[in-house]
Amino acid sequence: MWNHPGMNLQQAADAVTVLLAGQIPRLQAWYTALAADARFRVAMQATDPQDLNSKLVTNPDVLLLDATIYPGPQPLLETLTRYHGAAYVLLPLEASREAMDSIAQVSCVKGVYKGDLNLVAIASEVYAAAQAQRQARMSAGMEVLWNRPQSGMGAGGAPLGLRVVAVWNQAGGVGKTTLASNLAYEAARRGLPTLLVGLGAPDDLPLILGLKPEPNLNHWRANPTAEGLKLALQKVDTLDVLAGFPDVLSEARAMNTPLDAPESVPKLVLTAAYMGYAVIVLDAPPTALASAALAAANTLVLVARPSLEGVMRTVEAYRTVVERLAGEHHIPAAGVYVALNRTGARMGADEWHKAASALLGRPFPPVVAQIPDEPRVGEAQDARKLPLNASDTFARSLKPLADALFSTQGAVSTPQNGSGKKAFEIFGVRVKV
Repeated sequence: MWNHPGMNLQQAADAVTVLLAGQIPRLQAWYTALAADARFRVAMQATDPQDLNSKLVTNPDVLLLDATIYPGPQPLLETLTRYHGAAYVLLPLEASREAMDSIAQVSCVKGVYKGDLNLVAIASEVYAAAQAQRQARMSAGMEVLWNRPQSGMGAGGAPLGLRVVAVWNQAGGVGKTTLASNLAYEAARRGLPTLLVGLGAPDDLPLILGLKPEPNLNHWRANPTAEGLKLALQKVDTLDVLAGFPDVLSEARAMNTPLDAPESVPKLVLTAAYMGYAVIVLDAPPTALASAALAAANTLVLVARPSLEGVMRTVEAYRTVVERLAGEHHIPAAGVYVALNRTGARMGADEWHKAASALLGRPFPPVVAQIPDEPRVGEAQDARKLPLNASDTFARSLKPLADALFSTQGAVSTPQNGSGKKAFEIFGVRVKV
């Protein structure tokens, strides 16, 4: 079990996630010390720099790092500058004072030690630093979107209860962009003010939607305001689209952006929420930037292939969200949906779900949509058209997922005050369009 046997639900929610990195004997000692403390949850362990870099993608609250796995201070510094949690670094006894000082100056480093450290003695300090980091992320403004006051409106008039959908899987090429773009278009077609945000590099959205490569996300990042967002948008009928990155270099810069920075993905979502969008769909990439999209979302659509490989990758993606990123997002268990893409002669939905549940060790979120392997989908995108408008089969298969996400039951279709506008109730928020 990931949680300490004696933990209650509130303690599990408050526990900070820890990544241990170092030589195996050191990891064993640290794990033993933390396993007895319900305030911590050791999510992962790494024994070499490459392994550590891949696991830092999950943004653990705390990094406990034995620097002896590095050949020297420079590669260690490069790793630490890419991490935004609370890092505690143990240096070898022969480390110079200059090396110690340079490491201590990295913003994420909260403690530097030589030779050994008493983890039990500093546990309270580590926990307090991790909680302070969480509070700083919340001060970025995301908390106001999800914690709904009685009035139904938040501080400054921000709309609450909006649907922020991250469409994601750790594997590339599963059809995330196809589903994200068509889901967003369907939400807009239902009369909901909707923004589609591409986060790929290079982003496919302009190509398949018949848009221009500019303006794009880089333009908003250069002017991260409501006015900057308006200037960066393009339209597909009533759907607003913010195209993603034109190249991997600009994506790499975004990966190093703190979550509370003005140009971060959570800040983008917050800006869009204040502008009145009821639905924001994030086409999340299979890169480190996905963690920022997940931090900004309150709904997750896992796009999977109907194969054993698809089962494995999707279960791993789910574990990343519910275990390794616990406390880093606002996605409840009921807010996770699965869409099987390009179904056909391979695994059926029941077989796929049974295999996923067996691998996870508990019931996996249900398969809500089964998208068939429809040739007209690719043909439509090659013609820069939406499959939703080109294939009735595709539209019917997407409908259960769209209904689950964007139900407008209780919509009021009569004009309000003679304005000719329609009003919809969505997640407790009245939206006029």
